[in-house]
Amino acid sequence: MVNRTDYLDKIEIDNKDNLSDSTVLIRAFDDMSNGFVNNSLVNGSTILFRNASEMIKTNTKYSYGTHGTPTTNDLCAAISMLERSNETIITCSGLMALTISFLCILKPGDHALAVDFVYYPLKRFCKLFLTRFNIHVDFFDPRNEYSLKTLFRTNTKLVHLESPCSNTFEIIDIYAICKYIKQRSNKCIISMDNSWATPLIYKPITQGVDISICALTKYPAGCSDVIIGSISTTKELSLTFNNVRGLIGTTSNGYNCLLILKSLKTTTIRLYYHHNSVIKINTYLNLSCHVDYVFSPLQLRSPDHQLWKRDYKLSNGLISFILKKNSLENCKKFLNNLKIFGLGWSWGGYKSLAAIADIKHRHFKTNNGPIIRLQIGFEDINDLINDLESSFQHLN
Repeated sequence: MVNRTDYLDKIEIDNKDNLSDSTVLIRAFDDMSNGFVNNSLVNGSTILFRNASEMIKTNTKYSYGTHGTPTTNDLCAAISMLERSNETIITCSGLMALTISFLCILKPGDHALAVDFVYYPLKRFCKLFLTRFNIHVDFFDPRNEYSLKTLFRTNTKLVHLESPCSNTFEIIDIYAICKYIKQRSNKCIISMDNSWATPLIYKPITQGVDISICALTKYPAGCSDVIIGSISTTKELSLTFNNVRGLIGTTSNGYNCLLILKSLKTTTIRLYYHHNSVIKINTYLNLSCHVDYVFSPLQLRSPDHQLWKRDYKLSNGLISFILKKNSLENCKKFLNNLKIFGLGWSWGGYKSLAAIADIKHRHFKTNNGPIIRLQIGFEDINDLINDLESSFQHLN
């Protein structure tokens, strides 16, 4: 086992020095006794104890692989630092991080609220699974200031937020919503899916959120080769989530955690590259005669531009648009004629992707059919623009 200064204590010292996230992520590994700058990989299930007394104790740091290893704990510490949270647990996917958060907080008879444009698999989980246990979830329209206020009940125990949303990138005022909820009830927990921004761009817990959830699969991984999620909580909720982690055995293997730890050190610079590329794609799409409307909080005419500018100041690689001659067939034709963009779900990797986005389940409506979502990767931006232009020429 590699000896090093306690990771969490070192991170706390670095935070007091007001160092940037990128600096702390790299500096935190400087005290490795073997001289290497990277974490060691510890992967396994069985842990050997020095004696029988130690074996039957329940307070040992490591007792079995499902409870974590030094590698998984290093990732938890790194994410906690970025999130400004008290503690973080790792899950095998972003979706599991979302569903476990609901299961940790809610019990039969409870009520929850979620933004209407919430990640659709989570919405299905609420409707198809939680209802079996007499847990009711309503979905509020964040564009309507009275929607949340009207739907909030005395037994509302959880309000789940997502900002920006995955396909049309609506941004909500997290601070204002958290302030209202805390004034309304001191027993209601607030969770947020922060996968779009990652804690390197936005830190929900500093704005009043109790549970910050991130699909590390996306930008923290960066290579589309790992499925993993994280749940970061305030001190008041740490025990609750640690107990559930022990009961369910949620974790990810050490190799996946090591990949994220390595990738985290370059996430900020990758996000800047994505951001600059999206600016150029946004300009191109707005000037195209084939595009009716572009969804991006970066553009001045977006209703969310001022909120984005206030809270984020940096984007990622996602952008969506509506075709001027829009129909499902035209969207399919456009996607099928792309040569550089791949057709695939998810985002955050180096490969540029295109997909038809389904927004029927949201309060947001378009009368012009589906929308097309692009993930802008690391290919040359001029090649990507030429690929889009060539595909536009095949439309009716």
